[in-house]
Amino acid sequence: MPRPPAAAPQRRVLRRTVTGAILFSLTAGSFAAVSLPAAAAETPEGSSSIAAAAEPVRIEAESYTGTNNGTEINGRVIDTGVETSGAASGGSRVKNTFDGAEISYDNVDFGSSALSTLTVRYVVNEGRSGLNSSIDVYLDEKTDENKVATVALPSTGNDWEAYGETTVDLLREVSGQHTVIVVMHADPKTGEADGYPNYVGNLDYLEFGLAPLPDTYLTSESSWSYSDNGTDPSGDGSLAWTTADFADWKQAAGPFGSKRGEADLGSGFVANTLLQYLLEGSTNTVPTYHFRTDVDLEADDLARLESLEATVTYDDAVRVYVNGEMVAGFADGRVDEAENQNLTYAGESAGNPVTSTFQIPAEALVAGENQIAVSLYQDRETSSDIYFDWQSLAPVEDQPDRQAEITDIVLGVGSTEADRNIAWYSDIDVPQTAQIAKAADVQDGVFPEAAVTVETTDGGQTTSGEYFRDADFSGLEPNTEYAYRVGSDETGWSTVSNFRTQDFEGDFEFLFFGDPQVGASGNLASDEAGWVDTVNVATQTYPDAELLFSAGDQVNTASSESEYTSFLAPTQIREIPLVATNGNHDVGSKAYLQHFNIPNEDLESGAAGSSSASGGDYWFIYKDVLFININSNSRDYASHNAFMEKVVAEQGDKAKWKVLAFHHSIYSAAVHATDSDIIDRRNSMPEKISELGIDMVLMGHDHHYTRSYLINDGQIADPEEQAASESVVAGPGDVLYVTANSASGSKYYNVNTGTDLWWSSVRNQEKVRNYSAIEVTDDTLTVRTLRSQANGTASPVNSVVDEVVLSRADEAADELDIEAAASTRSIAGKQYVSVKVTNNAEVAVDIVVETEFGSKTFTNVQPGASANASINSRATAIEAGEATVTATADVDGEQQTVTKTAPYSAAG
Repeated sequence: MPRPPAAAPQRRVLRRTVTGAILFSLTAGSFAAVSLPAAAAETPEGSSSIAAAAEPVRIEAESYTGTNNGTEINGRVIDTGVETSGAASGGSRVKNTFDGAEISYDNVDFGSSALSTLTVRYVVNEGRSGLNSSIDVYLDEKTDENKVATVALPSTGNDWEAYGETTVDLLREVSGQHTVIVVMHADPKTGEADGYPNYVGNLDYLEFGLAPLPDTYLTSESSWSYSDNGTDPSGDGSLAWTTADFADWKQAAGPFGSKRGEADLGSGFVANTLLQYLLEGSTNTVPTYHFRTDVDLEADDLARLESLEATVTYDDAVRVYVNGEMVAGFADGRVDEAENQNLTYAGESAGNPVTSTFQIPAEALVAGENQIAVSLYQDRETSSDIYFDWQSLAPVEDQPDRQAEITDIVLGVGSTEADRNIAWYSDIDVPQTAQIAKAADVQDGVFPEAAVTVETTDGGQTTSGEYFRDADFSGLEPNTEYAYRVGSDETGWSTVSNFRTQDFEGDFEFLFFGDPQVGASGNLASDEAGWVDTVNVATQTYPDAELLFSAGDQVNTASSESEYTSFLAPTQIREIPLVATNGNHDVGSKAYLQHFNIPNEDLESGAAGSSSASGGDYWFIYKDVLFININSNSRDYASHNAFMEKVVAEQGDKAKWKVLAFHHSIYSAAVHATDSDIIDRRNSMPEKISELGIDMVLMGHDHHYTRSYLINDGQIADPEEQAASESVVAGPGDVLYVTANSASGSKYYNVNTGTDLWWSSVRNQEKVRNYSAIEVTDDTLTVRTLRSQANGTASPVNSVVDEVVLSRADEAADELDIEAAASTRSIAGKQYVSVKVTNNAEVAVDIVVETEFGSKTFTNVQPGASANASINSRATAIEAGEATVTATADVDGEQQTVTKTAPYSAAG
């Protein structure tokens, strides 16, 4: 990944206005600079010269210093003048322009840079102007040799305030100091009454533009010197090869690659130049390839650059150097650990080649020859393919006054329910803040004076060349809707987003999603659509859900910004706090830490495995739940345990429940269940989890739904627990482990057959998208897992895959014990929902049965007795749904209430 510089780069400040040009306001006989920088503004008032600038030069048309007024041409006396116009650039414009009229501008200094275009802003009122309006522009003298442009001025409508703009290439490049002469032309309209003016039009300004920079300095077909023989070109592990000359290197054009010695890698990736695949005399692949080319930059062109934007496709890892300095690296974390960085394996085994875009700042470039060097790495000795395609190196012109493009806004969870952490990306490195106000006080996107402005808490250059920003909203009020935006008055604000807080105590629910891993299917658009649909289904079904909790593997390739764009596509990610988890497909890049503003983060616990990777553990409290989230990519169990012990000791008494999350499921039922690293985690982690009194663990990684039996110290807590029990009662140290299936549908794994999956109480793989709704009360945690994608007519969207209620033994003893079951039946062509409620408590209870079709109430249902409700839907067919059963009783002078749900199938 591109390394952030030691200090924020200083952007070259050139003399541009908002439109990207210098503006000059001229009055008759004098020139006065408008919006010039300090150095230019020192020109004495009334000076008759325009300050030189290596920038576009704009001349306000009304600021002429000479005319041919009084001259009679074609029977008309020329009388060019000036009038005000609110829509004009300088507030006024040239009027009374007739065929043959001339205006001139003395001593215009175009500077030393070659200007090659001319833009004219004007009005041609079709109802009052002649035909074929145009202007000729000369320098110094009206001769053919001195003509630099003829500009046709098409009609702009029938309104004198309807401006148009047209741009032409100059007949020759312009520089230095000159007098500019403008001659106007228009043909008379035939058939018009005497006195018809046949105006040329009104002129607003003339802008002489710089010669355009090339579209790109490098393409896929560019020629490179390269070495593919598996040797260290420096000989000593240094970076001397990035600037030294190597006359014996091969020379060829890209793309470069090989798949087991063949040029066609599949999926449309074909090498123009075949690279050596294996080391000489070995079955191992060449570990590292080296490439060199040069890019020449003119000094004037370099002065205009903010950066060069590079687009590179590679497999498996790559590092890029400019003039001997590293400017970018992707999937290259293992290089830092290598004994010889010029001869090592690195990468992520991401499948097809990956495309990344990054910025080379102008400060890394020099006028003249710039040396571009690339190290390309194989992932391992047996890797099947290698690929390198430098697609483009496009100039990005410096625009100090341009607006920032703000993207990737994420509303993250904060330290408590009264906090929110926000992160975003900006395409330019400028000061930005976050602003928040109560939504009711924001009208038409305008924030009130009372809005709170929050400074950023972190920021820097991202792995993809943008700039990330973090800010925190704290001290929020309950049950309040807020509006927020990020950016600045100077460079622009993001669109306004809203979120609402809810009660800061009491019951709540949150949504749990298994590995979105967008991009894993090879069809990013399809993965994005599945992910967006799951989030939509879940939030529409549970509109009061207070968290979006991801099990990790947000993306398939850790450094892929296109995949992050797809993951962040749901609008809910800017409205409901997101809880992100570091998955094995996230960890390989700093992008994970740059996209998510994580609360109470400890980067030393579960630390990143390399300087280019993401790591760290974190925690937060939300209402009565202490959430702990650890980076399971790290198997530094000592640091994880120390972190969890400290958090539980300091925060555990503030919450009624403890929920732990990490990516790598240790109790799943698919292919990863028998991976050696998973076995190691399963042998190492459960004892500490039980010791710390964790109630539930949320996991992903295996793309297959699994709910465990209650586990204590790595063993089934109660051998009598029945598989798929609707409720489980946990004693001290008993833990429920839940592994989520895919939320996007990008990848599914089959059940691991032939293996004793003794821990799995429920396992399900239908290869349809899932999500879980987790309801939190004082006494229970309910995990309801639903299909966000139908599996035939029998299992529609939001049909239940599994549901379990977790309670604690000390609390369950006091809870009313009722059972509820629902079914459907047809009577006289109408569908009925039948609900049977059995009172297993030791006291009589009052029961209310509710369905969407009606409700029934039963009083004083005795212990051991049942209440049976049959509710007529009055419909010939009904969709699957659920009945809600509420039981109330007086127990030892206190009223207790318990609520159960009973699902029923579609019928009719």
